[in-house]
Amino acid sequence: MHTMLDPLLTPDQVRLTDADRRAAVAKLDSAVRQAALAPSDAGDRQLRLLTAETRGELRHIMAGVADAAPPRGLTTALRAFSGVWLVTCVVQFVIWVALAMFGHFDGPWWLWSDLGLGAVVAILWWTNESYHRKSDVLVVS
Repeated sequence: MHTMLDPLLTPDQVRLTDADRRAAVAKLDSAVRQAALAPSDAGDRQLRLLTAETRGELRHIMAGVADAAPPRGLTTALRAFSGVWLVTCVVQFVIWVALAMFGHFDGPWWLWSDLGLGAVVAILWWTNESYHRKSDVLVVS
């Protein structure tokens, strides 16, 4: 089942797009040009890339190529903060509605923490997605 929350809660299960594949091929070519990867290894990885379906598979294909795929820690942080953010949003909203039903209607105080956590989730998501948009690798000498 595909939902709008998949990129936040299960970033490694997001299906690869043609743009993801093109960027991965460009990163492999960049790594070969910078002598960070042997041409034969890059060719093998490009063949595996043709059958890859998810970004998690892409991570395995790009293993060992510096700066080519988001680090596992980044995707784990994205999943964790997204889950905490969503649970926090729902719980605080329900409490706010319950209080409002008993006459304690205050402004939407829950928005402050939800917006703050949402900003963290947005930064993590943007950083994770940036690995899939760029088409070269950074080789540090």
